[in-house]
Amino acid sequence: MAETKLEDTLRDAARAAWHRYLDALTPFRPELHRYCRRLAGNVWDAEDLMQDTLLRGFATLGSLGAPIENPRGYLVRIATHLWIDQRRRHATEATAQSEAAAQPIAPLPDRIEVGEATRRLLEALAPQERAAVVLKEVFEMSLEEIAGVLSTTIGAVKAALHRGRSRLKEEAPSRRRVVSTALVDRFVARLDAADLPGLLALMLDTASVEMPGALLEVGRGEFERKGSWLWQAVNVHPELPAEMRPPKWVNERVVFDGEPIALGFMPLPDGRRLQGITRFEEEDGKIARIRSYCFSPELAAEVAGALGLEVGWIPYRFPTPAPGATWDAKR
Repeated sequence: MAETKLEDTLRDAARAAWHRYLDALTPFRPELHRYCRRLAGNVWDAEDLMQDTLLRGFATLGSLGAPIENPRGYLVRIATHLWIDQRRRHATEATAQSEAAAQPIAPLPDRIEVGEATRRLLEALAPQERAAVVLKEVFEMSLEEIAGVLSTTIGAVKAALHRGRSRLKEEAPSRRRVVSTALVDRFVARLDAADLPGLLALMLDTASVEMPGALLEVGRGEFERKGSWLWQAVNVHPELPAEMRPPKWVNERVVFDGEPIALGFMPLPDGRRLQGITRFEEEDGKIARIRSYCFSPELAAEVAGALGLEVGWIPYRFPTPAPGATWDAKR
């Protein structure tokens, strides 16, 4: 597969444009979240729908032939169509799963056909397993190439392929891999202790770390590097100016809507304020996915209200000296 390099200037321009876009839409965000909340039915799906709406709006912005006279209507229209598409897709998947459950699954050959693979992968596999199997079976990539795409090791690719192929022979598991309370407790204890090696040891090699609308890290190579989400959680953004650098958060595991999650609090003289919410997925006793909501004030307000907590000031994006700019790391 031919390699195409994206220039740093293109990345920097896209980051600056994304920040300006988020800043321009700030007045409409609360109303957009309320709309997505009514459509989605729960706070997590509402946040996902809102973030997908923002991304779709940004992606199509440059293709529009006329100015956006009504930004609110533009976003609501996108959210509506995304939600309708999701409902249709879920209905199609549910029908496919029901039909598959009624028929015995024949043994898989060494190589699976593309059409059959696509249908069954949608039904059965976790994201990293799905990616590994598709890259191997459909694109015929080597283990080294797959490891590069997934930002992980060859050993982790082999494990993902083994799990993926094995699960294709089984009934489809639940879509979300529920995390145990014990694993979240271990994560919180090591985070409070600023134990970065201990936190990394909890992560699956093919795990992902996401901050919706702000960050995506996939594979051990990314979340082990300096400046990663886990590194910043322990080191508390040393690149920020002293007057802006917050104290280290204190963390607590709670159960919200039947799910163990981690809450991050800003310790203040007059009490603590909720600043961040983290969800997890578990696989083979380790963390397979982290979703960190640090720039989702509406979500934080709903969770805090349900738990009787106070919320701190939560922006819609990480503060920068200017859109797209970064702080001087020498400060």
